[in-house]
Amino acid sequence: MSPKTVAVAVAALAGTLVLAHFAYAGAPVTLNMATGSADCTVLWTKDGVTFKPLTPGSNATAFLDKDATGTVTIDLTAVGNPVTLANSVYIRTAAKGGFTLTDAAGHYVQVSNLEGSLSGDSTFVVQTSSDPAGTRTPVYNIPARPQISPDVQSVVPPRVDLALSDIRMRVLPEFANVMNATFGDNSIQPGDLLGTCTAQTTS
Repeated sequence: MSPKTVAVAVAALAGTLVLAHFAYAGAPVTLNMATGSADCTVLWTKDGVTFKPLTPGSNATAFLDKDATGTVTIDLTAVGNPVTLANSVYIRTAAKGGFTLTDAAGHYVQVSNLEGSLSGDSTFVVQTSSDPAGTRTPVYNIPARPQISPDVQSVVPPRVDLALSDIRMRVLPEFANVMNATFGDNSIQPGDLLGTCTAQTTS
């Protein structure tokens, strides 16, 4: 290969790498989630109602959302500015896991199979004594943005790990209706704190 041909090839390769850099880092990128899980502690209690995790978490009143799939969107131009980088993160996910609440009379509410996003409503399949087949129902949202710590492993190709803490689950009206119909009026109110979570993802 002649020196001129080599020079052209090198220039073409350099141009490709520059384009790749801007494609990955010039705007927010959306990455497929490779792994993900959340450990959630249910803080709501009522006398006579017991909690049982379908997927045990880190303590007696915790459950695990596991085997998560979904996407992570992040603006890699903000690398070097941790606050802006964290604020750029958006997550959509689905995961397995959940919990059951049961009273002494055998009435129950079972919550499983999360589908949701970091800023939107989170829905689950909710099974009850009166609806044993279950219905996908909005259970909680996260009105206050949690603490997010991105760890950018690579910009090109993009690889990002996330650690999230102080995720506060606030009860939505649809789930409050289910709970109150099962365990009695005023058992829980929309906006009440259902619990808190920590989470981690790799993408």
